[in-house]
Amino acid sequence: CSYTVRTIYGVLGIKIWIFVDEE
Repeated sequence: CSYTVRTIYGVLGIKIWIFVDEE
């Protein structure tokens, strides 16, 4: 469940991009 992590990192915006690229 990386959805929760994406939501937390979503606030940063940049971090979400790195996470999505890793998926």
